[in-house]
Amino acid sequence: MEPVRIIARAVARDGKADELKALLRRMVSPTRSEQGCRYYEFFESNVPGVFYFHELWNSKEDLDAHAASSHFTEIFGKAKELLKEPLEVNFLQEIQ
Repeated sequence: MEPVRIIARAVARDGKADELKALLRRMVSPTRSEQGCRYYEFFESNVPGVFYFHELWNSKEDLDAHAASSHFTEIFGKAKELLKEPLEVNFLQEIQ
């Protein structure tokens, strides 16, 4: 199976960056324990209120299971009111 690489971007509403960061940080530990997760990293940009997830999954099925997990649905359900725009998810292909 082909591994799945992702960079996801979250942008906080004005005045909600700290709250969004604290909420999204809660994704890291349980996600790293999921089947098929090779790595899952959370970053804060130099642009205020902008956050990134850098992810590598063994398969699309593993990623789909992650998106259906209770911690994902709970945290991103709460994050919706803190986000300035929808979560941007980019699937990446390595260039040889």
